[in-house]
Amino acid sequence: MGCYDTVLVPCPQCGEEYGAQSKSGPGALATYSLKNAPTEILANVNRHAPFTCSVCDCVFRVELTVTATVVRIPTNKYETGEW
Repeated sequence: MGCYDTVLVPCPQCGEEYGAQSKSGPGALATYSLKNAPTEILANVNRHAPFTCSVCDCVFRVELTVTATVVRIPTNKYETGEW
């Protein structure tokens, strides 16, 4: 048994918060909301999924999606407007 961090995940049906454990971060016993949890913590948030809401019995999990975008960086004075 080790240390873990907790992510408060709202039930998609009634909004009740469920404390999902993650062992992928520093294990500082920190508590995060789903919106402010670091990516490294969210990477392991489903380790005990599926979750069951204690209020409405809804069964759910967290779906984590990552979006990466490549953008060109201006490199000359004409492109950056520094001329």
